[in-house]
Amino acid sequence: MDIQTQKEVIIEQFKLLNDENLIQAIKNLLEYALKKEQESLEVPEAHQKIVMERFNKVRKDPDRLMDWDEAKKTLKA
Repeated sequence: MDIQTQKEVIIEQFKLLNDENLIQAIKNLLEYALKKEQESLEVPEAHQKIVMERFNKVRKDPDRLMDWDEAKKTLKA
């Protein structure tokens, strides 16, 4: 069963619930999961700064970039 189908099944089961405590527990679990997922997507400011510094170096001197085929050869060595 794919993830979308699993979600649909869970939603249908949830619609049948009447237990307020269980509904609140599920709500709390979903809020926690969404918060964790959001945190995992955030890129630390220090990392953003490093990327921007490298990007700016390339903009100033595009010749510093290595061709991908050339780079692959150095990785295999």
